[in-house]
Amino acid sequence: MFAFRKSNTHPVTPIIKTLPSKASTTYKLGDALVLSGGVLEKATGGTKPEYICACNYTAPATGMEPIAVYLISPGSEWDTTFSAAATSISEGAVVTINTDAAQVTATATGGVAKILKKHGTGASGEGVTVTFVEPEASGS
Repeated sequence: MFAFRKSNTHPVTPIIKTLPSKASTTYKLGDALVLSGGVLEKATGGTKPEYICACNYTAPATGMEPIAVYLISPGSEWDTTFSAAATSISEGAVVTINTDAAQVTATATGGVAKILKKHGTGASGEGVTVTFVEPEASGS
């Protein structure tokens, strides 16, 4: 799960918003999310997240409730874990978001999570601090 570490800009704490959930979707505290088609979707791979889920909620097929999310602002730092061994990945590399939308991978192609600090060697399950960046344009 992504957990707020600090902000290097103002505001110094994340802004909480309430946004529409998607039918039949399970949201977990710390999931990376993006607003797509008017509802919150999990941000995975090279999709830059806009929000981090601030609650646990399983949306029913109909009658979904809006959920609380943290707005990801420029300069904010987030703690999470590696979903796979990233021992060969250096601080400063930009990696993708795991398919669970709660961790980062060791894939440095098409990434959106810039590694600021590895809290260990980068073994699977070890902590890492990231900030979110725009994905590189294709062909760069």
